[in-house]
Amino acid sequence: MAEEKVVKVRQLTRWERLGVASLFVVGALFIGGIVFVLSGIYNIGASRDHWSLTNFVITILRDRSVAVAASGIEVPDLEDADLYLLGREHFLGACTSCHGIPGQPLNPIYSNMLPRPPDLIGAFEDYSAREVFWVVNHGLKYTGMPAWPGEGRPDEVWSVVAYLNRLNAEGRPAESEFATKAAEARGFDTCARCHGQANERPVSALVPSLHGLPRAYLARAVEEYRDGQRASGFMAPIAHDMSDIEIAEMADYFAGLENPPIAARSDPALLARGQEIASQGIPDQDVPACTSCHNGVDPQMPPLAGQSARYMETQLKLWQGSSYRSASAHGRLMALIGRRLDAQQAEAVSAYYESLHPGVVGP
Repeated sequence: MAEEKVVKVRQLTRWERLGVASLFVVGALFIGGIVFVLSGIYNIGASRDHWSLTNFVITILRDRSVAVAASGIEVPDLEDADLYLLGREHFLGACTSCHGIPGQPLNPIYSNMLPRPPDLIGAFEDYSAREVFWVVNHGLKYTGMPAWPGEGRPDEVWSVVAYLNRLNAEGRPAESEFATKAAEARGFDTCARCHGQANERPVSALVPSLHGLPRAYLARAVEEYRDGQRASGFMAPIAHDMSDIEIAEMADYFAGLENPPIAARSDPALLARGQEIASQGIPDQDVPACTSCHNGVDPQMPPLAGQSARYMETQLKLWQGSSYRSASAHGRLMALIGRRLDAQQAEAVSAYYESLHPGVVGP
């Protein structure tokens, strides 16, 4: 009789047994998760809140995601009056439609959203300035909080953050601020809230004065915002709702206004350098003279005299580092020129044009 061969089975080590057990557990959880999802028993209706465990996980996921994504963002001076005054107008005209007037009950429609839009007086209680900026700029998935509608416009986002910072410090704003609120307003009232009315400068030096600009240029600018050729979280939503007739009426109105003078800087060396750039350009950098286009002849080119230096510097900076308005021929041209100017040159030519009386073409 042949001798039987004994086959020995190797006993699994402790770690191998743990690995096999873990695979079974993971598999069971995976299958259980599929069964749970397909069963449809989880109520996704906004009439009921999430389970406490679900809220706990979502909160940690949200806060950690925002904190990591916002790390390293450089924060400007949030006490800058030009910054928060501009942000106030957007906040009162747009943000309050969902978040409500600070310190007041929400509209019943928005109070029944899930998650409920928070009172933004407390925006800085749980988040830093850079984190608030990130949320306003990028929005939050599945919350109703949209991303900023003007891609590549951190200057606009920071203005809203600056105003929220002020709200957090001062609490509920005065009733007089709500008098400027025009969430549903259209036409001249909406434009005037930021750009100013007759004999009034814009609400902030970061906003261009539209007074006395050519009708053709004003109409084209709004049409480009409406068509997505220019990026602005402020202007795009307003322009989207404007008809061709309303755009034409707006252009006629502002073109007929006289541009009020502005208190300009008087540094002789700075203004002399700016005048040189405006009249002669910078041949070594292939920068043409500003007056070659902004000379008051072409109705598609805005005159620059009397515009805020801060506004012009901001635009040149945006053109230097972004293609936010390169879709139009005029935008592509200015983007090329802007990238050829350094910060000191942009400051000089902006200060020079600010120093000119409105209506003056230049040297």
